[in-house]
Amino acid sequence: MQVLIQIILGSGILLVCVAIHLLVAARMIVFLRAYKPLADHPTAGTFFKTVAGVIAVLLISHTLHIYLWAATIWFMGALPGYEEPLYFALVTYTTLGYGDVTLSPDHRILGAMASVTGILMFGLTTAFIVGFLSRVMDTHMR
Repeated sequence: MQVLIQIILGSGILLVCVAIHLLVAARMIVFLRAYKPLADHPTAGTFFKTVAGVIAVLLISHTLHIYLWAATIWFMGALPGYEEPLYFALVTYTTLGYGDVTLSPDHRILGAMASVTGILMFGLTTAFIVGFLSRVMDTHMR
């Protein structure tokens, strides 16, 4: 597969992952503003449940991204089966990169694009959680 095609495909998947993640974050903000779990019952238990819920929803978004990358890797014929593309997508997305499963030179740019996607998505998740916690702390720690 040509490098330019891999870059275009990888960029498209990256944009889809960004859209998914931003949509999930936006929906979560709408939910939290309407539900206001920490405004009604600002206890330690409510705080931990709310934070755990936010993290769980963001984790589901990351899982969708990993499955999208695994499906792409499989569909492009870079790796066979179900487990191998999923494993490769997971260790690449998280930038762990064990190196025990690798892509051929014909597909390796896809792997790099999956890694870029993971870095960007974890950055967005970190920013969201920091913003959420700083707002909660600012509101309830006065």
